[in-house]
Amino acid sequence: MLAILIRPKILSLKNSFSTAVFLRRMPFIAIGIMFWILFYIGTYKVLSYVRSIDLFGEILSKKLFSMTFFSLMGFLILSNIITAISSFYLSKDIPFLLSKPVEIRHVIRLKSLETVLNSSWMVMSFIPPVFFAYGINYHASASFYIFISLAFILFIFLTAGIGISAAHLLARIFPAHRTRNALLGAGIILFILLYIVMKSVIPRDLSTPEELINSMMSFKTDSPFLPSYWITETVLPLLENKGLDIFYFLVLLSNAAFFLLVSSFTGMRFYRDNIERIQPSGRGFSRGLSKGFYPGLSKAVFYKDTKTFFRDTGQWSQIFIIGALVMVYIYNFRSVPVDAMSGMSIFIKELMVLVNIVMAGLVLAAVAARFLYTSVSLEGQAFWIIKATPVDISRFLWSKFMYGCVPVTVLIMFLVILTNLAMNVKGLLMTVSSLTTLMLCISISGLGTGFGAIYPKFRYENIASVSMSLGGMAFMLIAFSVVLITLFLEAWIFYIYHQGAVMDAGLGITGKIQIAVCLILMLSTNVAAFYLPMRVGIKKLEGMYVNGS
Repeated sequence: MLAILIRPKILSLKNSFSTAVFLRRMPFIAIGIMFWILFYIGTYKVLSYVRSIDLFGEILSKKLFSMTFFSLMGFLILSNIITAISSFYLSKDIPFLLSKPVEIRHVIRLKSLETVLNSSWMVMSFIPPVFFAYGINYHASASFYIFISLAFILFIFLTAGIGISAAHLLARIFPAHRTRNALLGAGIILFILLYIVMKSVIPRDLSTPEELINSMMSFKTDSPFLPSYWITETVLPLLENKGLDIFYFLVLLSNAAFFLLVSSFTGMRFYRDNIERIQPSGRGFSRGLSKGFYPGLSKAVFYKDTKTFFRDTGQWSQIFIIGALVMVYIYNFRSVPVDAMSGMSIFIKELMVLVNIVMAGLVLAAVAARFLYTSVSLEGQAFWIIKATPVDISRFLWSKFMYGCVPVTVLIMFLVILTNLAMNVKGLLMTVSSLTTLMLCISISGLGTGFGAIYPKFRYENIASVSMSLGGMAFMLIAFSVVLITLFLEAWIFYIYHQGAVMDAGLGITGKIQIAVCLILMLSTNVAAFYLPMRVGIKKLEGMYVNGS
């Protein structure tokens, strides 16, 4: 029966492989390959630089590897919770499946498979260049690539099992008419707990090498109870051409199987009852604030989107999940001893600022893919109403841009400024990084809104599938490529500026020309990323006949 349920999706995928479709996708494939190359080169250069640091190079290299999987663990679990709620309870094909003579276990297996794919595609797209960079930098054997792939697949299944189980339990504990209050309380409690944990584990003094080593050794990514530790201990010996630590590989395998079984059990136990509890309550969050207010024509779309957002628990409740990710993100950077490392290189603070913006750019691309790229598609089959109203399509799309750009910019700016303060970044470096982040927020927001208009998907089972579409993946790759190009040019400006300061001879005419060229290229890249997709998106929507496609 499961094979029958999966067959339509397999046939749909099979039918998409044709010469005409392949030719249409060639630009996206080229963009993906280019992104992989750029991401690999950047990771390899950073890793080479870190390993070249005396005494601490290998420690930092291994710690970065461990921190990568520690961060991915939290991201994947939260992503699976969000996607599982959408796939199991909000998907449009659920009423159809439950009305057919299909056993509930097959529905659960189908939706579990959808959840794994929809929640993990971004990580699976971005992480391989990191593995290649580590393997080539360490001159690892072929066994490293084999076991890192196997371990990573088990890691994905393990986090999926935890996330799906948590989604079923949340849907069981919090009835739909109390979901808002429950999530609000859970978000506040989570914030307080994270704050207490950070205050208790972060050392106060990192001014000496001894404190640096102690803080790094006490960092909680090395806990033997965490999956990130198991996967690190499995593959790190292979980097140094040592034998495989089969014990931690078996621990990873057994836990992945266990949590998949737990997710199946919780689904069988709670799914039927949860379907009734997940129904919307119909009480508007902002009813009291907006009662009697009627917006003008220029603000109508923005007003509608805002009310829809707060009425849909599946959308606004994700604010708390994003907040948790932000806290984990800040915690990781707060634990980096920049002051203690400053004696190792004159560029260490600039390097950490650039790494900070790269990571924030990844968060920006992910948030924009979820909220900005999907903003046009969220209109669904009701898009014909927009076409029938006297609302100009250009105004409609710019309203979508403003609706998503403002909160996303506030979030990312808050993230970067707070992490910079945690790393004691001040003065000119703080100003430059803030302006760069602001520019990237505006350009990526325009890119996401424009791409969402160029490749709308008005028919979807759940909104997560829109972000996973070909257009969504192309947007993610282009967005992160814009971030990498911008920061590469900025890194070169930092280098030229420091060279002039070290030589006490000023920048000179050559240095000034190089900085001017880099600034022009940075602005041109971001203006093009912002403006061109918006213009093409407006033309696409203006010429579209609403036929449900």
